[in-house]
Amino acid sequence: MPQEAFEKDPPLTSKLKHLPDRPGVYLFRNSGGDVLYVGKAKSLRNRVRSYFHTSASHNIRIQVMVSLVRDVSLIITDTEAEALILEEQLIKTHLPRYNVNLKDDKSYPYCKLTLNELYPRLFLVREKHDPKAEYFGPFPSVKEARQVLRMVYRYFQLRTSKMDLNGKKTYRPCLNFQLKRCLGPCRGTVPVEDYDEAVQQVRLFMRGRHHELLEQIKSRMKDASAKLEFEKAAMLRDQARALGRIFEKQTVLDAKGNDQDVFNLFRESNSAGIQVLFIRNGRLLGTDFFFYEECEQVTDDNLLGQVLNRIYMNDKAVMPREILLPFEYSDQQELEEVLNEKSERKVSVLRPHRGRKKELVQMAFNNAKMNLSEQRARTLQDEEVLRRVQNALHLKHLPMNVEAFDISHLSGNQTVASMVSWKRNHASRQDYRKYRIQSIEGPDDFASMKEVLTRRYKRTLSGEMPLPNLILIDGGKGQVNVAHQVLVDLGIPLERIDLIGLAKGRSERRRVGGGSKLKDFEYIVKPNMKNEIRPHRNSPELYFLQNIRDESHRFAIQFQRQLKRSENLHSVLEDIPGVGSERRKLLLRQFGSLTSLKKASIEDLLHVPGISKKLAGDIHSFLSSSS
Repeated sequence: MPQEAFEKDPPLTSKLKHLPDRPGVYLFRNSGGDVLYVGKAKSLRNRVRSYFHTSASHNIRIQVMVSLVRDVSLIITDTEAEALILEEQLIKTHLPRYNVNLKDDKSYPYCKLTLNELYPRLFLVREKHDPKAEYFGPFPSVKEARQVLRMVYRYFQLRTSKMDLNGKKTYRPCLNFQLKRCLGPCRGTVPVEDYDEAVQQVRLFMRGRHHELLEQIKSRMKDASAKLEFEKAAMLRDQARALGRIFEKQTVLDAKGNDQDVFNLFRESNSAGIQVLFIRNGRLLGTDFFFYEECEQVTDDNLLGQVLNRIYMNDKAVMPREILLPFEYSDQQELEEVLNEKSERKVSVLRPHRGRKKELVQMAFNNAKMNLSEQRARTLQDEEVLRRVQNALHLKHLPMNVEAFDISHLSGNQTVASMVSWKRNHASRQDYRKYRIQSIEGPDDFASMKEVLTRRYKRTLSGEMPLPNLILIDGGKGQVNVAHQVLVDLGIPLERIDLIGLAKGRSERRRVGGGSKLKDFEYIVKPNMKNEIRPHRNSPELYFLQNIRDESHRFAIQFQRQLKRSENLHSVLEDIPGVGSERRKLLLRQFGSLTSLKKASIEDLLHVPGISKKLAGDIHSFLSSSS
């Protein structure tokens, strides 16, 4: 390809002759200007030219990619470390087709402690923007982070309310105070010093300094007992026992109490998995697993680099003291340089050869092997279901990527549509789409379906998005014929895609339990096919289609209700004297729904910025009279 490509594309040939010998990032583009691949290089000249040498022995994937390249964009950086950061940002922005694709784009949750408040709170976040707060984590999943929060609320009695407690206003305590799971600072009777003591214990707990925490609690228990405060001493005794049981269950992996992230990789057939162990203060905080498919032509170094960049090349990353790798990573020095710039302390990137650290890397390998085997078993089961669907419905393509559409309206008004995406027999929620019908008034499902499909698949003509293998319409012959005509008008041949509709029907009367009644059934229709397909009532293929159809229906109804709530809230607020568009937005953001706003007291309304006491009284009176 290379020599022929030079002859066909003189501009590309010219660029390849004048590449700079500098570090930076390169973007390969096709004839339409779409980004095919993003890469980094210590020397842009050497790296980019290596793709086009006639003697280069690239794998099939790279050969196909190179055959499509018609232009190269360059971004020069001062250092290789800057190129490493920029490469990850551009991959997230452009999502190039030929870069290695992780199955999920994870952002890790953290626990945020608001130290800038008089009575600090601890809660779950995914962003780290507040320099005055303290963050703990990352946690591998929201579930594990919430488990930690529940323990904090139970044993340390921090408040969960979002009220601005400035020491001037008091409130009636909530149920948590009655359950002895909150000190109740909203009452205005809790000394700041007592609450700060609980906050300091939470910080010790979250940092893993368990011995120091237990010693503090036992010391307070003895002081309370000496003062004859036996009820308080008993409470502290129970707290120490409960925390001791929790600490015993946690796995201690490093006696020195270091913060470490441990990586390893395992391959099987055309799949690979990378396991990460998050160790904080010597204890296993959690694990994570990254799964790749069809990556037999991608090097271990490339796969590991993708995961390292995903975890650390963002502003939300928390840096451990050590990162343990299974082999020498090609950009190890650059990675360590970047992490040391981002972190307040030194970060070491190591490949251990012996001792306890080597054992941790082996532990990560064992977990990667187990998790990949489980993931592959699930994938094989999913593929078997997809094969059955293809055979039962006589589809031309395996339905690996399904897009399903549903139209919904309220008595002919506020018509909306939903599109849900199903990939490899699982919901792909990041690809869901909502549509407000713009060109149709009234309950015209056929015209609404035509508008939505046209808007959706117009983008495939420009190459912005790939076509699915299967389009599923919630409806019968009429809706499917409309969808078929849309594809024809757009120039998308049915040889490239399968199109079906799933509809409900009623069969003849049957005797059931001594009486007679109509039995419902579901049937499938296809364009240019006279007879419908009736799959067995309990068949896996029917369940597959019903599951996707029901999800599209749920998503459409959810969107419709969301619009209705917003419309109702705005319509009422627009009638209140003195409440303009900005104040309406603030009220909506503060209370969320009209029902919550009507229940709000004048004191609650005063917490909204820009609401004076007089205006709060006017709003409260208006809403009370309108309810």
